Amino acid sequence: MVRSKLFGILSMAIALAAWQPAAAQERAYLLGVISYGNSAQMIASEYQGLTDYLGRVLKRPVRVEGARDFITFGERAKAKRYHMMFVAPSAVIEANRAAGYLPVAKIPGLLSVSFMAPAKTNIAFPEDMKGKRIGFTGKDAMITKLAFVELRNLGIMEPEKHFSSLAYYNDADGVLAGMQMNLIDVGVANSGLFNVWTNKGFDMNLIHSGKGVPHLSFAVRGDLPESVRRAIAEALLKATQDKEAQEFLRFSNFPGFEPARLADYEELAKTLGIK
Repeated sequence: MVRSKLFGILSMAIALAAWQPAAAQERAYLLGVISYGNSAQMIASEYQGLTDYLGRVLKRPVRVEGARDFITFGERAKAKRYHMMFVAPSAVIEANRAAGYLPVAKIPGLLSVSFMAPAKTNIAFPEDMKGKRIGFTGKDAMITKLAFVELRNLGIMEPEKHFSSLAYYNDADGVLAGMQMNLIDVGVANSGLFNVWTNKGFDMNLIHSGKGVPHLSFAVRGDLPESVRRAIAEALLKATQDKEAQEFLRFSNFPGFEPARLADYEELAKTLGIK
């Protein structure tokens, strides 16, 4: 009898121990981002200042989870896995259409696609790109989609015939490496990175830039209580006043957040054909 009771107590303890992490995870708000293949530890470290800050404001832990690409991210968003997200605006639009996510804040300024090439290639104008090797980030990335829109605007309707080869990389760092290693002649990235890379001493020609679109955006699940959505939005707008949030902004080289509303993304949705 004693042995039976001890076995029962032990079984309950094991079950309780197994339940506790799951319960803690259930209580946490989940912040979805696109990780581009970075490890969970790297993502957690990068966003720690922001998640700690939001956790204090919401009085509930905030945990970040990275999806390797836009397709995976979209599938998780459609299933409402994330309570909030901080991603490219195209992903926010698709999450809104699929699962009712609502944008509440964005990084000030605009994103735009840029075509660039090492100065030594002597590629300086769009017509110089014909027959050259071109490299993009992931096929499903917003900047890549915007790049193909710009190519059509330039009259390049069949890129696979216009260029000698098309390459895709996990992220913009891969595009830069491809140019440095002479694997591609033309690289495609957001215009901000062109400025960063040239400031770091990389001698590049800016060939062509597209029209600006909203910057990285923060959205929340539409079915969260209004008080929670409002608290998140207000916290983001005050992020520059918090020491931990400042660490995240400084690491990411972001100036802070500004208000965002769904109407801000209507033109981008039309450009990318997101319905």
